[in-house]
Amino acid sequence: MNPTAITSRLTTGLVALVAGYASFSHIFAVARSAGEHVSVAAVLPLSIDGLILVGTLAMLDDKRSNRKPRLSARLAVAFGIIATLAANIASAQPTWTARAVAAVPPVAFLLAVEVLSRRGKVIHPEPAEPVTIAEPVAVEPEPVAEPVAVEPVESVKVEPVKVEPVERTRKPSTKPAGTSADRVMSAHLAEPEATHPRIAQLAGVSVATVKRYRPSRSARRTPELAGVTA
Repeated sequence: MNPTAITSRLTTGLVALVAGYASFSHIFAVARSAGEHVSVAAVLPLSIDGLILVGTLAMLDDKRSNRKPRLSARLAVAFGIIATLAANIASAQPTWTARAVAAVPPVAFLLAVEVLSRRGKVIHPEPAEPVTIAEPVAVEPEPVAEPVAVEPVESVKVEPVKVEPVERTRKPSTKPAGTSADRVMSAHLAEPEATHPRIAQLAGVSVATVKRYRPSRSARRTPELAGVTA
């Protein structure tokens, strides 16, 4: 027990003793004025104030045992409070001030008994929100492919290919040899009935050149007529 708890309990006990002594004197005076014997008047305050203490302790015992406080304990505390208040007020002078002062000792005694017999409630921390942990999912291992045996590839020697230079050959000229007049005449003799464009194509010259060097139609007909006359 720490020093603070010890000091508080001693102080509360002192208050209970002072209030109890005052309440004892008031109840004793009321009992004597009522004609009670001295011995009875001396023990009567103990029975009244002690009844409050007994009922309070009984209710505490029920609570510690997780039971509801018994009815008899409640009635004992209630009767003791009413009796001690009535006795203390009856012993005072018939004035409001005197009666208020006379009511202080029983109330102080009752509170002191409550403080000594009861303890504070334990403060429970607020429960933390439950954290849901996801269950681990079993993952099946993927099948591992078997290693494929790779046969070594034999190196192939590639011989360089010699590329011979290609000689460019000139295309033979389709243009007939000789002068334009000779070519026109040769084409004319080859196809006497051909048109000028055809002769120009065969001779490789223009149509104007053909007209210039090609014999006229009268000249072409003369040999034919001469042959018929003969």
